[in-house]
Amino acid sequence: MLKTGALAITLVASLALTGAAAAQSKTTLRFSVGANDHPTDGMAVGIKSMKDYIEFKSNGQLEVRLFWNTMGGSLQVTEQVKNGTLDFALTDDSVLGSFHKPMQAFQIPYLFPSSAVAWEFMNGRFMREMTEDMRKATGIRTLALSENGFRNLTNSKRAIKTPEDMKGLKMRTMQSQVYVAFMQSLGATATPIAWPETMPALKTNVVDGQENASTTVWDAKIYEVQKFMSVNEHIYGMHLIIINDAKFNGLSPDHQKILQEGARLHAQVANSRKAYDAIAATENIRKAGLQVHVNTPSEKEMFRQASQKAVVEFIASQAGKDVVDKVLAAAEEAKKAVYGN
Repeated sequence: MLKTGALAITLVASLALTGAAAAQSKTTLRFSVGANDHPTDGMAVGIKSMKDYIEFKSNGQLEVRLFWNTMGGSLQVTEQVKNGTLDFALTDDSVLGSFHKPMQAFQIPYLFPSSAVAWEFMNGRFMREMTEDMRKATGIRTLALSENGFRNLTNSKRAIKTPEDMKGLKMRTMQSQVYVAFMQSLGATATPIAWPETMPALKTNVVDGQENASTTVWDAKIYEVQKFMSVNEHIYGMHLIIINDAKFNGLSPDHQKILQEGARLHAQVANSRKAYDAIAATENIRKAGLQVHVNTPSEKEMFRQASQKAVVEFIASQAGKDVVDKVLAAAEEAKKAVYGN
């Protein structure tokens, strides 16, 4: 009996040690995004797909804890990833320009004629080189890029079909010199206004219109205080899944690959869902009463010719002409890869 009791004690102790070792082998990664969790939103669906993939493929050795809109916006979570106080996050290209100036070049108007060309560009050699340069300079590693969406115009005065129609309009912009330069190049008066103050400014006619993604126009109910919308797709926004480089290097090679695969899955899911979400949101806006004009390729080319030069000159002064030239060349390569000419 004494032998049996000792064996039982040994077995219990062994199981306890095994359980402790298993617990110790589990790595929890904190992931933050500066937005709320919308169950049907393409970005949110992509993030949850990434989490499920990582946890499944690692047999539970990796746990991804999601934090929705609790650690600040894209600027704040990017800073936290850079400093190592947050493991990884979703951010956007406009914010990354504050950490690595060449990233500002993706704000060039009409850089991409379609989502398909943008997806080709994001998976291309130039983008890999750009993100690798950012990693070396900042310690921010990029795991994947995905669609944030095209930005469009709304206003309360008239339909916007050509650049000429923009003249004299008072347009709200983000507090960004790129967007100010864009509006001014079209003959509009640019008024930088913080996002929380945008709806009051539109309601009281401080400004005539604004620019945003169709999903934002719908979700924020901007259509309630506007009459016209033009799907002119002037600037394309990118999302990036970023991770602290030291944290990434501290993972096993197998876990590194699983993270990279999971982030790529997010991109695949988010790209298709976000592109469809934009169409669905635009149709909802039309049904809500706005006059919606979908700009033709030839009309968009008129906008490109009117606006791109001024913005390119400004971005070149910040990020360098060499960077801008390379971005434009890479975008042209992506266009040829998609359209074949």
